[in-house]
Amino acid sequence: MSGAGVEIVLTSDLPTISSFGNDPFKAFLCTFPHRLVRRFLEKYLEPQLDEEGRPLFASYGLRKVESVLVHAFGEERVAVAHPSTLERFVGRETRVIGVSSHDPLGLAYVSRTYNTLLGLGGEAVNRYYFRQLMEHPVIRGRGRNTKLVVGGPGAWQIGELGLQDSFGIDVLVHGDAERGLVELMRRLLEGEEVGREVWMERVDPERDFIPPILRPASYGCVEITRGCGRGCRFCSPTTRKPYSFPLDYVMREVEVNVRGGSRSLFVVTDDLFLYGVKPRFHPNREKLVKLLSSMAGYPGVEEIHLSHAAMAPVVADPGMIGELTPILLEKTKRRLNGEPYVTAEIGVETGSVRLMEKNMHGKALPFSVRDWHEIVDTGLGILNDHSWYPLCTFLVGTPEEEEEDVIQTLELLDRIEDKKLFYVPVLFIPIKGTAWENERCVGLRNLSELQWEVIARAWSRNVRIWKRNRERVIRALGFLFFWSFLLWKHGPKCFRPVMRFLGVLPQGRLPGRE
Repeated sequence: MSGAGVEIVLTSDLPTISSFGNDPFKAFLCTFPHRLVRRFLEKYLEPQLDEEGRPLFASYGLRKVESVLVHAFGEERVAVAHPSTLERFVGRETRVIGVSSHDPLGLAYVSRTYNTLLGLGGEAVNRYYFRQLMEHPVIRGRGRNTKLVVGGPGAWQIGELGLQDSFGIDVLVHGDAERGLVELMRRLLEGEEVGREVWMERVDPERDFIPPILRPASYGCVEITRGCGRGCRFCSPTTRKPYSFPLDYVMREVEVNVRGGSRSLFVVTDDLFLYGVKPRFHPNREKLVKLLSSMAGYPGVEEIHLSHAAMAPVVADPGMIGELTPILLEKTKRRLNGEPYVTAEIGVETGSVRLMEKNMHGKALPFSVRDWHEIVDTGLGILNDHSWYPLCTFLVGTPEEEEEDVIQTLELLDRIEDKKLFYVPVLFIPIKGTAWENERCVGLRNLSELQWEVIARAWSRNVRIWKRNRERVIRALGFLFFWSFLLWKHGPKCFRPVMRFLGVLPQGRLPGRE
């Protein structure tokens, strides 16, 4: 096929198109420096191809784009290719090479935080492999009539750093694909100029046609909702009202994934509890139970992963967790101390009521943000009682964050000390498409001692909860790493927090209240 080729060839960088042994949480390792983790990741990045060289699985976003274009142009004019087999699909008839990007330059929350924190090992895995894709001989050697188009949720990073020309990208595409992509591709196929950057109109799922995927997605991804509507200033999905895809639509994508060989499903949503949500963000227990029961009961499904959830709905309807737990526990392979558990990513973000009221006023609905500490503590208790141990993010260095705000976050951390969760403190990043897109990001060297305390205390809890049998070894290695590198790299404000993490200094009372 390398002679004539296919008119539209879609691909992604290696981490984005890989499935990591069907564990989406292992993909977080791609946010770390590549020289530290690449060898461990190699087994998860091996191509999984069919007899034609097409990937058996691809990212959900790429599968959505594929479906949109196949519906418009026909299957013979569109191909999804693995980076290792691009030469089989790109030829003299190819007019567009479309690349779906997720975190191409390592500027997402986790990437930037932990690459900066570690400070050695080179660029992030995601950035390393995206650069490799851009330097691929097939892409670099494409003909003048073949346009390189890069889109996806990470496309903003390329424009932000001004790397469009150095990567040889003809067009950057921002936003949803379902409404404007077909027209854009039609113009490119006809040789028209479309400009260097294109912003798509936001899709309205209630009116616009969103075709289900045609081939299996990595992890068995299935979209159940789109949008959020809670209004957090650092997040783009919160600016659009939530939409729940009908059950029969969801089950069509379940069927595509299972028929294509996936034995797992990954529930794609900005908040699991938004499915069929009632007014004022009250969860719809009946619809959720029916949805997850249908997914879990589909023949061939052995595992179900959850993406995002929220804390307030757990408190609003504790019985909902009781009904969902037996469905999900039966479909999990995760274990803590030999016992199965369910997990999802939940944004706690801060303990500051002032910042919540100003910037995340909808996060606590149907309750008040003034009760945020109680909501988080109670919610975690309910989840833990049912063997849910969530991954919780905490934002450090948000705009206008003051020392008193950080102290309130530390007080919240102290309040939930007896709960089981995985803490992920991350530095604030201004992301395009959010209300804070023009704010400045904070660097680790500019953090206060209290902000360092949030990071150190969170990771101390992680070691105690998740690696208790290796706690002494981890703290000893951390001690050596701190004295040999971290203190020099990040300055003296990290000294006492890290010493408390290492167990050299006692936790004592809250810094700032001493």
